[in-house]
Amino acid sequence: MINLINTPLTDQELYNAHYQITFYMVIIWIIFAFLGYYLKSKKMINKITFLLIFLSFVQEIFDYINRIFVNDLYQMRISADLPLQLCHISYWFTVVCLIMIYFNKKSKYLNHLFSCAYIFGFGAFQGIVTVDLTGIYTLGDMIALNLQHSIIVLNLIWLIFCFGLKLELKGIFIAFIFLNLLALIIGVINYFLNSNYMFLCSPPKVDNILISGGWPFYIINIELFFIVMGYFLYLPFKVVNILKRN
Repeated sequence: MINLINTPLTDQELYNAHYQITFYMVIIWIIFAFLGYYLKSKKMINKITFLLIFLSFVQEIFDYINRIFVNDLYQMRISADLPLQLCHISYWFTVVCLIMIYFNKKSKYLNHLFSCAYIFGFGAFQGIVTVDLTGIYTLGDMIALNLQHSIIVLNLIWLIFCFGLKLELKGIFIAFIFLNLLALIIGVINYFLNSNYMFLCSPPKVDNILISGGWPFYIINIELFFIVMGYFLYLPFKVVNILKRN
């Protein structure tokens, strides 16, 4: 098993593995959307919610075990392996939302966390569509990379379809303010660690029209696009509200 996930692969083999994992994850997303919408058993809902929380922690443990102990080609660095990328932050926000609901600790902060996770989660979806192979060498690397992004989408689907969480218009601006405050903090961290968390110092190596130009132009592009993207992501909830009223 260790040899299977530790064997170096070519870029094409890594892409093929990514597409296969994504294919099965899309099927799982659809299944969980239907389960969340139609399932009425509170006991079963709690079990599935706990399962998602458990899987989220297991994936992170697997990711770091793979980086530290399994993959001989990967070198852990504090400048690259702290959970400070936007996708990582979105990942843990979805987990916190699930934990709050599971332990019945709902508060006004739940919707704030969900709004940030939902909008930042768009970056996770982009990470699936335009995968970056930087630091990815083996099947284990690709599994960890894909699942980190895919589980964000899975958790969000469960939060939306099972628990009815939704993005409100003010949530877009809350997420925008939080994003910029976060960028200031992580920018300071990047300065001292000579790191590139949140890709504030240089863009990721992906073919994405939203990430074009050198520094700081790609950041300005993302800032300008953020509100437009946020409203676009808000539209499905707006349409559902209109349909319910009619």
